[in-house]
Amino acid sequence: MTGRAVSERHRPGFTLVELLCTIAIIGVLVALLLPAIQAAREAARRMSCANNLKQIGLALLNYEGAHAVFPVGARSQISGTATFGMSWWVAVLPYLEQGALYQSLDQSGPYNGWPLMHPGNAVAVNRVLIPNLTCPTSLLDPLYPVGSVMVLMPSYVGIAGAAGDAQFSETRVSTCCLPVLNGQVSAGGMLIPNANVRGGQIVDGRSNCLIVGECSDYAIDATGNIHRVDGGFPNGWLTGTTVGGTPPQYSAGLASPSWNITTIQYAPNMRDYTQPGIHDDHGANNPLLSSHSGGVQGLILDGSVRLLSTNMDIVLLKRLATRDDGGVP
Repeated sequence: MTGRAVSERHRPGFTLVELLCTIAIIGVLVALLLPAIQAAREAARRMSCANNLKQIGLALLNYEGAHAVFPVGARSQISGTATFGMSWWVAVLPYLEQGALYQSLDQSGPYNGWPLMHPGNAVAVNRVLIPNLTCPTSLLDPLYPVGSVMVLMPSYVGIAGAAGDAQFSETRVSTCCLPVLNGQVSAGGMLIPNANVRGGQIVDGRSNCLIVGECSDYAIDATGNIHRVDGGFPNGWLTGTTVGGTPPQYSAGLASPSWNITTIQYAPNMRDYTQPGIHDDHGANNPLLSSHSGGVQGLILDGSVRLLSTNMDIVLLKRLATRDDGGVP
């Protein structure tokens, strides 16, 4: 063979029709995969939220192990006076690896539970994001202005018990809370106003007792406006209550809210802001809410986490929120 032999093959490109078909197929595949990716992400967020609750449960059990009681759910600074005290979150800080923050707080001075009126504690909590206190699925801003500082609003709320009605008998309740006295605050649960609960008071068994639940989404009023009803809003995780007494002797003459706890009156994810006992500052019966599909997550006293279904029977939920009703949810 003489000279240079060059063999070339003809490689035709895509036709316009083929290109359009390829783009369409890719579009269909993306449309099919995107919901699966979103579902996988939400599953991971939901698992992270459940882990938060498990860590909170360990902190509560470790507190009980050290003190032989569970922490006061919402405390007045001085019993019987209108002075803000602290919430149960403060008590469990050392068991959530927040010992330095715990030591930085003034726990005896006036208004120690209200950053707006306690400059020292305001500085201590300003922009502090405590791990395990916020659900990654929540659409609520974790930091909210309280005066000149930004304070964490937890995604989780302590369970004070259940409201009484024709279907569920509960006498340890007081009418609550200002500015609208149309709800009930209870002392039949685990984290209650101005008192500790002992292990011996848990008649129903620890596997049948709800102690913390999610409140990490909005309620909606009759005109479609959204309202924050999460447990600490609008004062933050530090705040307990301003009044003394434990239901049914919960300062009937004043009846200010107890922040960071709630009394069960409604099914999970009941979002109707117009119902009695629901208020953005802070209704005694603000419901358990979440952005998770199908329900909200709740911490059981044995350390387990359950999904409380949106369709859950309200009487069963009230039994779960009560430590000694004698029934098994």
